[in-house]
Formats: sequence, structure tokens, C-alpha cells
Amino acid sequence: MTCRHERLHRWLARHGDLLTVLAAGALIAAAWTVRLVSPGAAAQAGLYDGLMAAAAVIAGAPIAREAWGRLRAGQFSIPLLVSVAALGALWIRETWEAAAVTFLYVFGGYLESLTLARTRAALRTLVDLLPRTARVRRGEALEVVDAAAVRPGDTVVVLPGDRVPVDGTVVAGRAALDTAALTGEPLPAEVGPGDPVLGGSVSRGGYLEVVAERVGPDTTFSRLVYLVAEAQEQKPKVQRFLDRFARWYTPAVLAAAGVLYLLTRDVELALTFLVIGCPGALVVAAPVAVVAGLGSAARQGILIKGGERLERIGKVDVVAFDKTGTLTMGQPRVTAVVPLNGDATRVLALAAVAEQRSEHHLAAAILAHAKAMGIEPEPASEWTLEPGLGAVARGEAGEILVGNRRLLAARGIALTAGQEALVAAREAEGETVALVAAGGVPVGIIGITDPIRPEAAGLVAALRRVGVRRTVMLTGDHRAAAERVARRLGVDEVRAGLLPEEKVAAIRSLQAQGHVVAMVGDGVNDAPALATADVSIAMGASGTRAALEAADVALMADRLDMVPYAIGLSRRILAVVRQNVAFAVAVVVLLLAGVLGRVVFLGSGMLIHEASVLLVILNGMRLLRTPGAGDGYVQADLQVHSG
Repeated sequence: MTCRHERLHRWLARHGDLLTVLAAGALIAAAWTVRLVSPGAAAQAGLYDGLMAAAAVIAGAPIAREAWGRLRAGQFSIPLLVSVAALGALWIRETWEAAAVTFLYVFGGYLESLTLARTRAALRTLVDLLPRTARVRRGEALEVVDAAAVRPGDTVVVLPGDRVPVDGTVVAGRAALDTAALTGEPLPAEVGPGDPVLGGSVSRGGYLEVVAERVGPDTTFSRLVYLVAEAQEQKPKVQRFLDRFARWYTPAVLAAAGVLYLLTRDVELALTFLVIGCPGALVVAAPVAVVAGLGSAARQGILIKGGERLERIGKVDVVAFDKTGTLTMGQPRVTAVVPLNGDATRVLALAAVAEQRSEHHLAAAILAHAKAMGIEPEPASEWTLEPGLGAVARGEAGEILVGNRRLLAARGIALTAGQEALVAAREAEGETVALVAAGGVPVGIIGITDPIRPEAAGLVAALRRVGVRRTVMLTGDHRAAAERVARRLGVDEVRAGLLPEEKVAAIRSLQAQGHVVAMVGDGVNDAPALATADVSIAMGASGTRAALEAADVALMADRLDMVPYAIGLSRRILAVVRQNVAFAVAVVVLLLAGVLGRVVFLGSGMLIHEASVLLVILNGMRLLRTPGAGDGYVQADLQVHSG
């Protein structure tokens, strides 16, 4: 019996607003039915007034409770205006007006709560997707434990249909992981040994063993849920202004209604002025649009950290990019092997000998290309890594060098004029050049490029469409490689060969010119520049907790088409907020003018008032229907200037 009462209590708590609306609405409908059936009978008139008064009491009780609670806290609130107006209407026996005022107010509040609940759907979906359990290998046995009980270093087994409970690295098996909830990517990603995986991904097939690195609340997915919730609670400046506005507006309207009564001795006129003065649409103008817009962005894998950042993003007119890993894939590939002494196969084989113990990203490109060509590194010994220069090893061909000019010069090896011309030609094409020497003689040149991201092709044009006037590349790479990328993408300005502190100086110089600068980087190497920019947009945020927390915008999917989309969506949200505020103010001003002109009365005015609230809500809800950024750069052109 107790359980049944508890369930009933929970159900009533969840649906109390709806029951209030239904009960008050039914009483009002019954009252009008009585009047229509017997309009002249005194008994029916008394029943009509009784039903209307009952509706006013049922609808007005929660309003009065809220008004009293806020008044005790020293707040003059909008519910106080409604409560005073309803009591006044009952006092002068205008029961229809009392019922209409309270019913329309609670009905508008119920619609607002439904809307906000819908706009928070992205957050609820994320919470529902949090992994609950994990399969942990304990010796030869598998134990199903609570996801919060997994510890770093544990080996977690992921079977088809399982949700990955930790951030970690695959040590065995292969699988297709659906990361849509994290990154917005519609297609599953194939992962295998050595690949990182994120908690919250879903296995669509295969078997994985993952060594846990980040667990529980430290996983990227848990942090994403927390940050989305935090972002939805943060308010833009316009919303904070409206909150402060409501505090002094309520006593001002009460005072104005009192003065109006003293001047006219018309109670109904004063009460009508009081009710129509309620800025209901103004109160919901900002929160509905902000929450809807942030939820829409979250579904696309774009995490915007709250309302205040929205306003900064909306003012961006210069976007600065890192090159490697941002405009390019960050995965260098060998594009040319030019023999100087021998054939290309020998050049690649010798390079693989020296690079097989190097962890440099260019070494990985050379080894991957050698493997693809079916070339196995020869036996070697005495490996030496020369930071900033290259790698050295000793093999059957003697001392083998792979690196830049300075490495060869340090070992007394000089290039001929013709060889220098070949190197210069490849660098002019934007390639990074690795020189290979063996036995004291240059044997070849390996050209390496970092491919441009496929989605970068229309990036600059898309940024132009959302109001960005200038694009700048800030990179530590050599100028030829940077300019090659800039030419292909149409980037306005290149600043190459920069150290981290020089990137910071470049951003400050742009800010000194009056620009609002957004910096797009990987969140690690570009941390100082990201911190200096007016808006920081982190690529690769799904892999770095620091970037996820520090950036104003985190792009969970590493996709450049999200950058103009995020800027355009921010401007569109702010445009909708401005539309809502302007509309709400206009409605209140016109209605108050109508009240003073004796053409707007309590019932009709309240109906128009609540209709304006509904229109503001519907306008904000349009942001929920924003098309996906994944459809391409078409979505960057959000017509943000139309509002």
C-alpha cells in the first residue's frame, strides 16, 4: 500500500501542472456551458460565478504560493502581479477575468515547461547513454561490474552491442564503434590494437579488449554530459539583464496601477493594467532560444560552453587556424621517393632502417610507406635519435642518416648544386623533405606531405557566409608548406615558422586592430594561442580532457565544417533572442496603450498576452529544427543576418 501511495505521489508531482490546467479548464468550460444553456436564470448565474471562482482558486493557488515564496525572499515577481490581479478581480466579482488570468498564466507556464523539457532532450539523451556496467577481465574470468567500479589499468572486454564504459586503448581484437553520441559522426569507425577508444561508444560488431585509462566521471563522455548541463545553465548577458529587469519592473507596474486607480477610481482598469503589464514573453525570450540552440549544437557534436560564450562567438570576425592537425589531417604521408644514388626501393629500405625506432611523426609516415611497398627494414644497430635533426643507425651499408640538411652537414656530408635544386623544388611544392644518406653519400630524397582535410575545401567560403571577414594561418611549419595549404584553401594570410609565443603575439596584434579573434587548434600545442584568443575552438577535444574543459567551443568530431556551423548557429541563436525580446516589448507596450485607451480589456488582453508567450516559445523552438552540420557547408549559410 505504501509503495502504491509513493507511486501516486510521484505521478502527481510529475504531472501536477497538467492536472491544474485540466481541472481549471474543465471548470471554466462548465461555467460557460451553464451560461449558454440558461443565460437569464439567477441560480445559473450564481453557479457560473461559483465555477469561475473555483477555477481561479485552483489555477491561482500555485501562482500565489510561488509569489509568496519569492516575496519572502525579497523578490517582486511576475506571479505577484498575477496574484494581485486575480484577487482584485474576485473582489469586484469579475470571476471570468480572475479565472482567465490565472488559467492562461498556468497554461502558458505549462507550455513553457514542455518546451524547455524538449529543448533539454540532448542532455537527457546523453545521460541515458552513460554506460552503467562493464565486463572486466579478472584473470581468466569475466566479471560484470558497475562502470564506476572500473579502475585505471583494468582490462575491459567489449562485445557486440556493448557500450564502451571507459576511455582507453585497444590491446586486442577489432570492432566497429558507433561514436555518434560523442562526435555526431553517422558512420561507425573501425578500431584495432593501439587505437584509442572513448567511453560511450557502442560496438556494432567485433570483439575488443581495452585497457582503461580514464574511468567514471573522468571519461570524455561523462565530462561531456557535465559540460552540456553546465552550459545550459549559463546565461547570456541579455538574459541576465532581463532577470534584473523583472526585479524592478514588478514593483514599478504595481505602483503604476495604484496611481492609475487613484486618478481614475476605476478598479477594473487598474487591474487590467496590472495583468497586461506582466512581461511573460519577455521572461522566456532568452532561455528558450539559448537552451534550444545549445541542445541542437550538442546533437551535432558541438559543445558551446554557455550563453555568455555565445555572444562572443557571434561577434567573431577573424578566424585563426593552426595548420598541422587542424587544416591538415595530422597524418603525414610519403608522396615522393627520389633516388640520388641507386633506386627508390633502396632509398626507402635504408630510410626504414634508421627510422624503425623513432617516434617522430615523419618516421611513422616513412615506415608505413615502406610496409605498404612490401619493404622490410634491414638489421641494424646503434640507433641514435637527433632531436630536431633526424635519426642515425648503423647497418650493412654503414652509417645511415635520415633527416634534414643540418644532420647531413653535422656528419660532413654536402649536397651538390643539382641535389640542392631537387630539394628546393620539392619544398616549393609544400613537401617536407627527409634526406637519406648511407656510407657518407647522399642516396635519396623522400618527400612527405600532410594531406589537407577533405572538408576544408569550402571552409573559407563558408566562414565568409557567416560573417567572418578574414582568415589567418598561424603555424610553426616552413613557409612553402604553409602557403601551399593556404593557396588551396583560400586562406587570406599566412604567418609561418612561429613559436608558441609568436602565435600569441600574432593574435594580440589582430586584437589590437579591433578584431574579435577565434583560434582553432588542437588544444595542446596551441594552448597559449587558444587561451589568448577571444574565442577558443578546440579540434580533437574528444581526446584531450584539458581541451574539452578549457575551450569555448569543443568540436567532438574533429571536423572543420563544424567551425562555420558553430559560428553561424551562435549568431542565429542571438538573432532569435533579439527577435523575441523586440516582439515581447512591442506587445507589452501596445497592450498597455490599448488598456489606457479603453480598447483592450482584461480577458482579451490576457489572451493576447499569453498568445505572445506562445509565439516567443515557438520562435525559440525553431532552433531545434536546425539541419545537421553533417549535410555539408550548405548548413553554414544559416541566413543569420535575416534576423
